Amino acid sequence: MEEKTTKELGKEHLQEKAKEKYQEWLKKKIAEECEKKKKEKEKEKQQQAELQEKKEIADKKFKEWLENAKSKPRPAVKSYGYSNGKLTGFYSGTSYTKPAFCNPIPWKPIHMPPPKEANHLSGKKN
Repeated sequence: MEEKTTKELGKEHLQEKAKEKYQEWLKKKIAEECEKKKKEKEKEKQQQAELQEKKEIADKKFKEWLENAKSKPRPAVKSYGYSNGKLTGFYSGTSYTKPAFCNPIPWKPIHMPPPKEANHLSGKKN
């Protein structure tokens, strides 16, 4: 009887120790999860702050670029052609080519009177 009671007491004692260890382990796990969540939230906040900062810097740079772009000189048209009798720039596929020869005497059509026979052929028979 005494052995049985000692065994039962030993089992109860082991079960209590096991419960205590389980409770400690459970508390540690919950604390680790809370810590992990806090770290994730901090990381997310930090990423959001970095993104916001990058956006602000990008907007600032874009506005600066817009202001500077207004005052920058425009590049000349890069085509080889004539406008108002003056040469402008270099050759480009979009412009007309320089004429190789220009006839100083403009073309005039030769005046030819209409043939008289044409009236007889197209008319009626008598």
